[in-house]
Amino acid sequence: MSVQLRSRTLKSGAKSLYLDIHHNGERWREFLKIKILPKDPSKIEKKRIAERIRVNRELEVLSDETGHIPQHLKKINFFVFAEKYIQDYKNKDVRIIASSVEKFKEAVNNPRLTITGIGPKTMTLYKDYLIHDAGLAGETAHNYFTRFKKVLKAAKIQGYLNEMPTAEIKFTNPNKDDTLKKQVLDKDELQILANTECGNTSVKRAFLFACFTSLGLAEIRKLKWKNINKGRLITTRNKTGELINNRLNQTALDILGKPGEKDSFIFNIQSLSDNGANKAIRYWVNRAHIEKHITFYCARHTFACQLLINGANLKTVADAMGHSSTRSTLKYLNHVQQLQDEAIDKLPSIKFHH
Repeated sequence: MSVQLRSRTLKSGAKSLYLDIHHNGERWREFLKIKILPKDPSKIEKKRIAERIRVNRELEVLSDETGHIPQHLKKINFFVFAEKYIQDYKNKDVRIIASSVEKFKEAVNNPRLTITGIGPKTMTLYKDYLIHDAGLAGETAHNYFTRFKKVLKAAKIQGYLNEMPTAEIKFTNPNKDDTLKKQVLDKDELQILANTECGNTSVKRAFLFACFTSLGLAEIRKLKWKNINKGRLITTRNKTGELINNRLNQTALDILGKPGEKDSFIFNIQSLSDNGANKAIRYWVNRAHIEKHITFYCARHTFACQLLINGANLKTVADAMGHSSTRSTLKYLNHVQQLQDEAIDKLPSIKFHH
């Protein structure tokens, strides 16, 4: 291993200083952006600075037990790399990998992100986004995270990463089992939100409408006035293609307001990303002092639980949600039963003597 200070003479006659590094059978240069002009009065000081950099760099290379990533590899854009990886990928799960990369792009919101810029902090952010903000159900969040690691592993094999940034991250998915966490709003919280100002009024209307109709953000985006017919909502689930044909109660009709042209969108959120909608909801919920992690997808949870609380059976709720079977609806029933158990536990205690 060696780190040598060298110079290259430029056309202007100035000398550009760089480090010539040999390590583990590799050789590369790192330019210091220090130039010494002919008759430069700061020549001695610049050389002293360069030498200090050389010594520090030598210590870094010596202490780097995992090897070194050459400077030119550090500048590679992650999304360019991922696109090439997906193009060359031959297995059947290529679409899931592509979707996982798209969700990662939404989460980090930085199209210029380099591969070496992805660390444990970035991957923790991505994990939390998949679980809470991406509108994914069941095992989908975990599947996306697992597939995304394939892209990172390929980057590591090709020398862009020293180690996997997911090495110390444990993925515990609250959507995995058949219970819901704090993702449901009760009727009092719905009224509080209705009374609370939201930074995006279109998001407010759309979210509250979804709480009374089971629609997700994808369905809300494409919803047109022709989908409203004689007080009924008629559309299909974006994810499964299942028909939704639900009667609209008075609250849902009030949220809709005066009908527009049949082919016009009801809610003006077509250009708003999932991340943007959930950010508006997060600020709105905080302003309402509701201490729950609420995203747009929670509107579906709320709708299902309110139906069950008000006496609907499991099959009715499954049909209203656009579920193909009651299996997917079971978690809502479990949640409602849990609420009932908690309410019973809070009944006042009295001392009874036989």
